[in-house]
Amino acid sequence: MKKLGSIKKGVALLLALVLVFVAGCQAISGVDLNKAITNSLKVTSYEGEQTLSLQLNLSEEDLENMDEDELAIMKLINSAKLELTNIKVQDDTHVSYSGKLLLADTISIGFSLKMSDTTAVVEIEGAKQPFTLDMSEAGLPSLMGISGAIGQSVTDGPADASLVELGKEIIDAISGYFINNLPNPDQISVNAVQESINGQSVSLMKVHTELNGPAIWTWIKKYVDVLVSDRTGLDNMVKGFVEVLSSHPEVWEAIGEVNPFDQPVVLDGPTQEDTIKEMADSLAEELAYLQEELQAIEEEEDGLLLDSVFNKATTLKTDVYVDSKLDIRKQVVEASITLGDTEPETQMSIVIRSESQKWNVNEAVKAEAPVVSENAIELDDMYGLNGYETLQWFDKSSYAYDLLKNTFHVGVQTVELYTQDYGNPPIITPTNITLVPLRDVAEQLGATISYNKKTKQLTLFDKATDTTIMVKSGSDTAIVNGKSVKWSYPTTTVSGTVYVSARNLAKSLGASLKWESYYDSEKYLVIEREVG
Repeated sequence: MKKLGSIKKGVALLLALVLVFVAGCQAISGVDLNKAITNSLKVTSYEGEQTLSLQLNLSEEDLENMDEDELAIMKLINSAKLELTNIKVQDDTHVSYSGKLLLADTISIGFSLKMSDTTAVVEIEGAKQPFTLDMSEAGLPSLMGISGAIGQSVTDGPADASLVELGKEIIDAISGYFINNLPNPDQISVNAVQESINGQSVSLMKVHTELNGPAIWTWIKKYVDVLVSDRTGLDNMVKGFVEVLSSHPEVWEAIGEVNPFDQPVVLDGPTQEDTIKEMADSLAEELAYLQEELQAIEEEEDGLLLDSVFNKATTLKTDVYVDSKLDIRKQVVEASITLGDTEPETQMSIVIRSESQKWNVNEAVKAEAPVVSENAIELDDMYGLNGYETLQWFDKSSYAYDLLKNTFHVGVQTVELYTQDYGNPPIITPTNITLVPLRDVAEQLGATISYNKKTKQLTLFDKATDTTIMVKSGSDTAIVNGKSVKWSYPTTTVSGTVYVSARNLAKSLGASLKWESYYDSEKYLVIEREVG
């Protein structure tokens, strides 16, 4: 079986392939596509809808190496589709839409999102309550680990407004170099069409591009060559970028950093012009290196990467519909990537298709406002929860619950104890009874441990199974849900750690017990159960 050479090269080239999805061109038939792409980066409000579908065809070899659970997941996503409808983007922080996730042609899970500058509310079909996320200064910054001045002005302070403005100015500064240098694909056509947008017939210019793997490779090389040759454009882009960053001191102050572009020049120290030149030189070196890498790949004797990825079976088809204001109103993109050689046992393919349309572009749009109900679940409460606790939020008869429990097994809990662990490893007695540290196992399963000084008893309470277990060091009797049960080995304290019979503990908590091996010799104990 042939294998791709350098993973790093392959990933880099596949990322480069994404550039073709928004392939700009010089003006064709009166349509300035580069201007259209620039306009699309400046869209602040619109209404629309979008569908994204995925079809994954694995090789026979990949399928043979998958277990039952992996095959079940692949069957689900083999023909997955995400549909977004009623999209309303009011501005950077006010958004709403509805949607459906379609899996295996039989499963449909609806959802919706309503977001403002202070709150986001997500509703999922099958969930007992809606989910909420605090987007305000008290919520989102702390959730993301951000603190300080920027955390005090996320919603309406000067730093927040400046961050939005900064983003727009950066796009203006760098888009010219990267977009205006986009070359024309070899196969491109432009036609005037009438297209239905939101149920209304609209006069548009349809730009159609269709490329196969070798043509995509040629386009990527041509684009890199143009970027390398345009040193003046690169210098101007870096200069504009630095000027934007240096003109927003309030942003640097908000994130607690010193503005590196607004410092007094010290004797013999670098000037801003020196900094700009150093940045431009560095970027130019990276582009030149990428150019050399592409050339080296093309000159490889086996041509493995080109044959395995950029072959004739790999195709890209795009239809971009542009109105008279050079706003992109509709897009249909289909990428089919075929990996491997021509033999079916090693060849796999991925087909990604995206369809979208927009209306009321950059006009007054009102997103649906989020309303937090009394029974809503805070999403930040999910952190630290066990999988079975997440399952409790969903109706057992819903597709969402079935997927989470039976396909993705979020209710599965696993405890691994290694014999070479320096902490509290499992112990095998001379009579071949395995003992495990009670507290370690309990905490990993989400159970709690308490100690009664008077009775010298340890009490384990397992919320998942509503099980209470009481043990006492030196005794081989445990009290499980109020009933005395004789265990195979007395509760034992080793170096201050309480150990109990692994098999008896697992049985009481509804778990299974098995030994696994790693490095062909070392063993570890696995305690596993599924709850929910």
